[in-house]
Amino acid sequence: METQTQPHTTAQPTPVRHSLARAVARAVKRRAAAQNSVEEEYLLALILENEYENNDKCKKRLKEYCEVLKNVTKEPKKLEEKLDGICKDDKTIEAKCKESETKVKAKCTSFQTELDKAVKKGASTLEDNDCKKNERQCLFLEGACPTELKDKCNELRNKCYQKKRDDVAEKALLRVLRGNLKDKNTCKNKLKGVCQEFNKESDELIKLCLDEEKTCGDLVSKKEYKCKPLKEGIDLVLGKEDLLKEKCLLFLEECYFYGSNCETDQPKCKEFASKCQKENLVYAAPGSHFDPTKLKIRLAEEIDLEKLYVEAVKKGIHIGRPSIKDEVALLALLSKSDAQNTFKDQCEDVIKKKCGNFKEHIILKDLCSNKTITDNPKEKCEELNKELTTRILTVSKRIEKYFAPANVKEIIGWHMLHTFLGERECTKLLSDCFYLKSQAPLEKPCNNLKAACYKKGLEAVANEALQDKLRGKLQGSNRTWLETLQKNLVKVCEKTKGESDELFVLCMNPIKTALTVSTDLRMRAVALQEHLNEKRDFPTEKDCKELEKKCEVLGKDSREIKWSCYTLKQHCNRLKSIEHLEEELLKENKGYLKDENSCKEEAKKRCEKWFRRENNKFFSACSDLELVCKKITRNVESKCNILKGHMETMNVISEIAKKEEKICEFWAPYCKKYEQNCEKLKNGGKDGQCKKLNKKCKSFLEKEALENKVVEELKGSLSNVGECNNTLNIYCTQLKKAENGLETLCKSKENTKSDIKVREELCEKLIKRIKEKCSKLKDELEEVKEVLEKKEEKYKKIKEEAEKAMEDANLILSRAKGPDNNNNKSVNKDSSDTPKEGKGTTGFKLVRRNAKVHVTEKELAAFDLVARAFDLYLELKEICNHSLKNCGFKKECDCEDPCKKIQGICSTLEPLKVRPHEIVTKNITTTTTTTTTTTIKDAKATECQSLQTTDTWVTKTSTHTSTSTTTSTVTSRITLTSTRRCKPTKCTTGEGDEAGEVKPNEGLRMSGWSVMRGVLVAMMISFMI
Repeated sequence: METQTQPHTTAQPTPVRHSLARAVARAVKRRAAAQNSVEEEYLLALILENEYENNDKCKKRLKEYCEVLKNVTKEPKKLEEKLDGICKDDKTIEAKCKESETKVKAKCTSFQTELDKAVKKGASTLEDNDCKKNERQCLFLEGACPTELKDKCNELRNKCYQKKRDDVAEKALLRVLRGNLKDKNTCKNKLKGVCQEFNKESDELIKLCLDEEKTCGDLVSKKEYKCKPLKEGIDLVLGKEDLLKEKCLLFLEECYFYGSNCETDQPKCKEFASKCQKENLVYAAPGSHFDPTKLKIRLAEEIDLEKLYVEAVKKGIHIGRPSIKDEVALLALLSKSDAQNTFKDQCEDVIKKKCGNFKEHIILKDLCSNKTITDNPKEKCEELNKELTTRILTVSKRIEKYFAPANVKEIIGWHMLHTFLGERECTKLLSDCFYLKSQAPLEKPCNNLKAACYKKGLEAVANEALQDKLRGKLQGSNRTWLETLQKNLVKVCEKTKGESDELFVLCMNPIKTALTVSTDLRMRAVALQEHLNEKRDFPTEKDCKELEKKCEVLGKDSREIKWSCYTLKQHCNRLKSIEHLEEELLKENKGYLKDENSCKEEAKKRCEKWFRRENNKFFSACSDLELVCKKITRNVESKCNILKGHMETMNVISEIAKKEEKICEFWAPYCKKYEQNCEKLKNGGKDGQCKKLNKKCKSFLEKEALENKVVEELKGSLSNVGECNNTLNIYCTQLKKAENGLETLCKSKENTKSDIKVREELCEKLIKRIKEKCSKLKDELEEVKEVLEKKEEKYKKIKEEAEKAMEDANLILSRAKGPDNNNNKSVNKDSSDTPKEGKGTTGFKLVRRNAKVHVTEKELAAFDLVARAFDLYLELKEICNHSLKNCGFKKECDCEDPCKKIQGICSTLEPLKVRPHEIVTKNITTTTTTTTTTTIKDAKATECQSLQTTDTWVTKTSTHTSTSTTTSTVTSRITLTSTRRCKPTKCTTGEGDEAGEVKPNEGLRMSGWSVMRGVLVAMMISFMI
């Protein structure tokens, strides 16, 4: 049974983090250890295990090992230098076996004495070196001497495992109680509120919260020991500028969470922060950026508990969120039974003596507030004992299931432990053991479970390190796949084996390890598949971040997760797309998201434009606007309600009178963004919160607008106050006679301040504003540069194709007549070949002749390419205009490289050539009529003659268009043949006449048509210049 011993008051608790000096020393030692490798006795113990005592078995085992090893590497010494001496030949093997019997035994005996001393310590009093040194020897020697070492090594590992978990919980409380560790009472007052939320985070935190007196006593005594290594580390870095950049964020984080607790050994946190700031390194504390449209962050997020858990995983410790516990579990934890005292006895004692402390406890308050139970707890404890007995039996069976066929009621050796438990199973069963382990008969099953979960965590880190170097090679189906993997593994091990003891052990057996890492990857893929089945269809932003990363890593070697990962990616892209669409529709502050219909109407227009431009960013959101707009409007409504709630709770309106600039500067942008979409913020009965804020912040907003104009004028001069002042003085001199309001920023409204002082303060404010802008601008411009490079290449290709298509189809691009163009029929001498900037809409059209001829495929292709070219040109112009405006701050933001590239692309951007509207048409019509008459004599016909007449008209129309030297001629030859019995009737259809019918004295009917209709077929391309 694991015992928890109270630390002596004189003993120094182990600091949460060692000093930098000690860390450097440890790093040097690790490198030296890696170079010197492990002792030969440890290597032999690892290979031979308990067969080192039998000479024949030893030789057989060692010979087999060496032969297999030589199959995957011709030079074993590259894997481990001492292997060359062990596997040299049969004589060497025989000699090593003789030596091993005494040498390995001596190592085991020597270590056994050290181990006995270490395990006598409780988990809380073990030092880091106790764990590191002894765990290492257990790893190498336990297999060789299981009888002597197995049980003690299991106990040591479990205590070290628990110590690491306890350290995380302790760090979490030190963070959350910063500034409240002056004395025990201050700590206890703060801890009561903290524990209400922390009860859900880990079992160790629940335990610490159950005993506030002891917990606060320990934390108050330990606060200074955390300060000392922090002070030493900062002092060392301040003296070595080369370490500053590397250690800034690490120590700034330490200062933020622990610096305020330091009294005796005060670290130079302010001086350190100032030096880091000069290097543009600033620590952003969790939750420091308050977003009033989001709910208040959880306490766990405030102290970055997730990061502490991630650091623990690197040490083999996975800490999952336990299920909610009931009074049975908590009383079992508080009532540690032994041979003398049963649970019933302990339960009664706890209820009588400790219930007074738990009357406000979220789980125990009902039990401890019941006077009937507290006065006579016997009956309640009997009831709880029955429940506990049933629960113990259930947990025991579940543990046995995972370790079958091994006997879980006896300690299982480290190398024999199964690690096929998943993270969820470990979290659930370890949590049950945490509360119930002290109740027999769970002690040994729980010890095996804890060791197995610890082993799983340590091996997971080692396996992942190898898998990262073997991506794409871990799965295969051909015969040589495994052999190839083993050889690749040896190459990887040559470089990585010294990174940890677990890696070294894996690398010494490449045949087995090849299967281990491959199987481990498959298990990871199975676990990921389970998560994907739960999350992929409705993922949250956090799910996407976590699961997409795992899909990317495991997808290289696992086909099973391919489609699930693809589905996840589609849904995550949809989430991002919806988020982008929401931001896009909020930008203009026109209330597009006040209801679903407004959203759909505006989104539809924009989606059509984005589809034309092949903008994939919004594709997912645009595919189902009905559902998307419902989601977006609900999301915006929720944000509005949260914003309103924060403004009311924080008394924002009443606070404006005290600190107008600070309040208005922070809250006004949120009101501007959301009030047009939220009636409650605008009106809300009488006046909404934002309407009130806008009234009270009117003078500030007017001043801010003027300052923004000044910022535009001072571009390139806002790097420092001196440069800004010089430029501003020149600017203010020019504004003395101005009446646009900007001159008010140059002079003081108060007698207490000089104009010079006002200008200095203005410069400081503007420089601060630009620095905040610069934090995002550089990345934004780098991204824009990449987008422009891709789109420019695409545009050049489409433009070239469009020009060729127009030429092949005999088409020209002409400026159309319209209200913004020249309506005169004469040629506009001032027409430009390229569109000019302005607010007007100019129409352009592709022109061809002859409406009677059907539109050809070439012409259709030309129309499509021209439309795409113009659309892409306009998109590029929009990006250029925006990014070039931002590039005005390239000097202040150190963005000269991306801006140079952006300027180069934008300056050479040219649209398709547009011809001015100039059309002169001349029609020359020549008609030639030829009549042939044949007389047929008929004895019976005296009054009439039957004539057969053929009239042939040839009409020629010549059209000349002066937009370019282009002439189009169409010739139509039409022959009309009629049979007439009486006097022939000549029928002519002119160009302007409507089509009719020829009825030659009820003879043959014929349909009439236009001889020639010159119609220009055009496609209008209207766009904003």
